[in-house]
Amino acid sequence: MTGHVRRNTQLMQLGLRPSSSGLDMQYYRNLADHDPNIALAGLRIEIDVLAKNLAKGFNVEVDERAAGARLLRLLYEEGAMTSDQMQLAMKVLNVCDAAAHGTPISRAEAEDVISSAEVLADQYLAWLSWGYDDGWTPKSEKGVG
Repeated sequence: MTGHVRRNTQLMQLGLRPSSSGLDMQYYRNLADHDPNIALAGLRIEIDVLAKNLAKGFNVEVDERAAGARLLRLLYEEGAMTSDQMQLAMKVLNVCDAAAHGTPISRAEAEDVISSAEVLADQYLAWLSWGYDDGWTPKSEKGVG
């Protein structure tokens, strides 16, 4: 089973929505090679999916229509995100919103945003792994971090 399929299978097993990219930011890098704006518009949609999954995992009540900055602020206020995660997510979201609304984005700018989103995706995967039955534990619990 590929990483994309495995991750989405695990998301669904946890009662969460699957990810367009399978949480692999290379998916968006490949899109950005052809159209950076489309890549970031897709990433923008994925941010909402991941945020709604976080809300469900942290038992944060959200209106199904909640999205974007409003949703991220709610997650932060409820303790589902750290201040650093919130700030980074808002920076990514702002550029993705601009791209989705037609602001021209270069391939290099898209790469910077995707790299930033990758940090958040890695942290999201770590959070998800706490619910997996694969023996994974956060680095701090192993004495590494």
